[in-house]
Amino acid sequence: MAEDTSSQEERDRLIAEALAHAEARDQLYRPPTEILPSGRWRSALGLVLLVLSGILTAAPPSWLRGAPRPSVSDQQRALGVHVALELQAEQIEAFRNRNQRLPAGLEQLPAALPGIRFVRSDNRLYQLVAYGPDRRPVVLESTRPAPDARDAASAFLARVDGP
Repeated sequence: MAEDTSSQEERDRLIAEALAHAEARDQLYRPPTEILPSGRWRSALGLVLLVLSGILTAAPPSWLRGAPRPSVSDQQRALGVHVALELQAEQIEAFRNRNQRLPAGLEQLPAALPGIRFVRSDNRLYQLVAYGPDRRPVVLESTRPAPDARDAASAFLARVDGP
């Protein structure tokens, strides 16, 4: 049998070096220690953010809400319906002057205003119908002379802004 040539001290030193080398390699591949708050702090932070967002949603401060929408009175809406009818009549008259006939429908005009219905009697007579804020029909007949659109718009603005 071969004799053992190494001493006990030599073996202990080699084992200590191997363990130190293994520990150094483990340090390289070990995930970093947790820098973020622990689970308890995360839960508390999440709860605080949830409560804060609920408060801001339920009762937002004035700087978050913005300015209130302007209100429009029923009188102003009624005047707006009359002006829209007059402007639509101006477009129909311009179409009639260009084409020597009435349009078949409002879709033939360059800008058909929403909420206005066109009722054609013959090639000369028509009616425009819209509904006011009180849900009553407002009728403009072609037999009535229509004022100039600028006059209607300025009358509208004068009534809205007040005397």
